Amino acid sequence: MTYSSNSLMALTRRPAHRNPATPGREAEDQHKRAMNKRQENRLSMFYAVKSTLEENNAVWSGTPAIVTAKGDYDVKVKDLEDALEVQLRDIRGHAMDKRNAEEAMIAETLDVAGKVMAYATTIGDESLAEAMNIVPSELRRYRDSVVAQRCQDVHDSANGVLASLADYGVDAAKLTAFQALIDAYLVENTAPRLAITTRKNATAVIDELVDETLTLLNRRMDPLMQGFAITDPEFHRKYTDARIIVDLGGTGDGEEEPPAPPVPPTP
Repeated sequence: MTYSSNSLMALTRRPAHRNPATPGREAEDQHKRAMNKRQENRLSMFYAVKSTLEENNAVWSGTPAIVTAKGDYDVKVKDLEDALEVQLRDIRGHAMDKRNAEEAMIAETLDVAGKVMAYATTIGDESLAEAMNIVPSELRRYRDSVVAQRCQDVHDSANGVLASLADYGVDAAKLTAFQALIDAYLVENTAPRLAITTRKNATAVIDELVDETLTLLNRRMDPLMQGFAITDPEFHRKYTDARIIVDLGGTGDGEEEPPAPPVPPTP
């Protein structure tokens, strides 16, 4: 089956873009994650070529060079799909996990700090008591790495007087669990940035793969198809039609609508 301009547009058109409501730096606009128009137009063409070749397998499958080129072509298209999946992955879940880990760490920090403060006040250690005099707003105004360090200070201070804290509800198991919450937060703290970096890398990979796939068509598949203009003109026409890159256009207001990724053809 050969895709027409209208059918390709129907595959890729979607409702007008709305900005995500989730706040934070990680909640980037969807159009920054979507394929650009050049990439999307070419991927639509790649699917049309793939569909045409597969529907006319009997015509060209007796030529080993075409079979090899088709296999390499399928690998390129699959690599593009895999990279696109990474590019479009919603990373806002990482930010939510980070916030949840931070809240769990802060809650435990306030609990332990309060118990140590009570102990320090009882024995007259004003320095320790003041160091443990922490309110939630203090922890939440710190930057990511600083809040973890402040919570670690509370853990370490409690560990230093652990033998005296049994009556206050603090034991080794509680401090072990506290340290696990701090460590979990440190892991989640880097996850959103790593996800953003991974997605940016996928975007660069997509551009390279689009160019490589075009080269494969231009330098290998197209020359191999030329002979069918003589032996099977109907198939050759279908192939050359599929090779047309259709410009799916934008919103019409001077700014391109972010396209959805093309849907692979149903076998």
